Amino acid sequence: MSARCHRPEQAIQRAAVQYLRLMENLGELTFFHVPNGGRRSKVEAGIFKGLGVRAGVPDLVLLFPGGRTAFIELKAEGGRLSTSQRAFRNTVEYLGFPYAECRDLNAVELFVRELIAAPIRRDAGAAGMWPSGDVDPKASA
Repeated sequence: MSARCHRPEQAIQRAAVQYLRLMENLGELTFFHVPNGGRRSKVEAGIFKGLGVRAGVPDLVLLFPGGRTAFIELKAEGGRLSTSQRAFRNTVEYLGFPYAECRDLNAVELFVRELIAAPIRRDAGAAGMWPSGDVDPKASA
């Protein structure tokens, strides 16, 4: 059996990264992966936590022109967000950042195309914020 059978999220992420590299070469965005997973000793985990590593951070962070930022969490069919992933999603959406849970390359492409096509909002508030709607989250808090 291939590695793709054992690690379907990795196969989705590899395909997503290939697509994102194409978009990056076109000057549409840049991106990076947050490597939070993996086994660590208690000491190493404590060091990483002290350095700012947080549970629930999505797999990919996308940066677009105009200071816009978006997040993608990749899940294989049947996969579900953990409690910490749901909490992170809720926080960044509250702050106005786009977030997508994608289960295949088509979902990644659709999310990215929508973000590229969206106009840059100059009234978004703090630098880097890109509200997902017309409501200012601070006004409803």
